[in-house]
Amino acid sequence: MDNQQKGTILTLLKVDENNKNYTNNYWFSYKDFLDPTDDFTDFSCEQLEGKQGYIDLIENLLSIDENAKVFVQVYGLEENTSEQFIYADTLIIFSKLSLMEIKQIFNESKDLFPSDIGEETDFSQPTFLIGKNGELIPSTKLSYNNYFRYYCWWD
Repeated sequence: MDNQQKGTILTLLKVDENNKNYTNNYWFSYKDFLDPTDDFTDFSCEQLEGKQGYIDLIENLLSIDENAKVFVQVYGLEENTSEQFIYADTLIIFSKLSLMEIKQIFNESKDLFPSDIGEETDFSQPTFLIGKNGELIPSTKLSYNNYFRYYCWWD
């Protein structure tokens, strides 16, 4: 994740916290969020254990559905005296595969199977993709017609 993306998400999360407004969802490309060398991001409490297993699951999906799009939905910000990082536990997947096929792909691993996988049906919350240069893109401007939208969540 580049510095502009970090600046954008930090600002948004701090403003939401100050305003006690927790209705917005923020997404990153999985490649930006799951960068194994980036300590600013933590996925499914795996900050110390690594992100490669999740990347492998996503790449397996992309080998079957090369047009699928995968995002990470940010859950929050952790701040203490020595560090700041954002954390997440949910993938958002746009794919033409069926829910059964998505479940099969993500439940293949014996080590990283998700807690829940399902079709996303609630589109009421404002959602924004934070792009490569920190730009904020409303999810309504993302065009994935004829794709199903799934969530894949780890506890």
